[in-house]
Amino acid sequence: MTLSRRTMLKGAGALAGAAALPRAALAADPLNVGFVLIGPVGDFGWSTMHDRGRQRMLDVLGDKVEATQVEAVAPPDFDRVATSLVRAGCRLIFTTSFSYFQPTVRMAEATPDVFFESATGTATRDNLAIYNARFYEGRYVQGVIAAKKSKTKQIGYVASFPVPEVIHAINTVMRGAWSVDPEMRIRVVWANAWFNPGVEADAARALIDQGCDVLCQHTDSPAPLQLAEERGVFGFGQASDMTRFAPNSHLTSSVNNWGDYYAERAQAVIDGTWAPTDTWGGLDSGMFSLAPFTNMDPETASHAEAVVAALKDGSLHPFDGPIVNQAGETVIGEGERLTDDQIRAMDFFYEGIDVAMP
Repeated sequence: MTLSRRTMLKGAGALAGAAALPRAALAADPLNVGFVLIGPVGDFGWSTMHDRGRQRMLDVLGDKVEATQVEAVAPPDFDRVATSLVRAGCRLIFTTSFSYFQPTVRMAEATPDVFFESATGTATRDNLAIYNARFYEGRYVQGVIAAKKSKTKQIGYVASFPVPEVIHAINTVMRGAWSVDPEMRIRVVWANAWFNPGVEADAARALIDQGCDVLCQHTDSPAPLQLAEERGVFGFGQASDMTRFAPNSHLTSSVNNWGDYYAERAQAVIDGTWAPTDTWGGLDSGMFSLAPFTNMDPETASHAEAVVAALKDGSLHPFDGPIVNQAGETVIGEGERLTDDQIRAMDFFYEGIDVAMP
């Protein structure tokens, strides 16, 4: 008995039957690759793009692989879902949220014959790789554009959780904005969710009511952008090109591209060459791109394009010093640069950001 090559499962309970499959029965089958998604595949953002990545992997590798995917897995359900995937015969499992990282480490240690890959993790193990894109480069571009577009000098940021990847993204928007206008400020509202359209819209509404006329988001639905369209302000999408949700307000989005990476890593397992890599690709890597610039004048678009080119060729780095935190303390000085480890562990906000660390 084998699983369908394109198995899609909704929720943790749907894996109960698959969990009963003996792994030995799958030994001669194509590589079964598991995917654990934090949101629904129809969020139009983060999880949608991981689902497209899964589809791309299947298209590239054909009958050499099959996929078992579980969407909308709440972090408390992770251990049960991941254990079921292992029992179902998955030899490679992608866990697609920072919220899953510590549970993924535990699973990797408990099942050394399975390969795990954690999106936005911070450390590898013998059978655990980590991968991410340097989305902060896109955030820097957003900051540049926001400063060009804002009349109130107030950027609103709908944030999910105060984890390092969100903190350094907010900081990078600030750096991009200050490169244009040092009077720019950022206001933040925490949604305390990766995907909750109602809460995301409420957060966007609160920010607009506080005077923000450009919105950024680190949540996964198009709700903040749709609210921006409704209220006549500008905004940026998340993870996919969200132009269609706000044709008069959308400025650009970072568009995630996971498929080729998934295909490469699955092929490595098949070839016996898989290694616990630490992948963090920037704009020059193809792991993400920027959606077409819309609703801006040619001068702003040209300025943004020049920033993209500088990020790609390395002549601009968002974490070059000097960097000063909210308390006015110098974090690093002129001529210094934060290391990748420092960026991934960031636990402070830059000056100019009007929010306290929770």
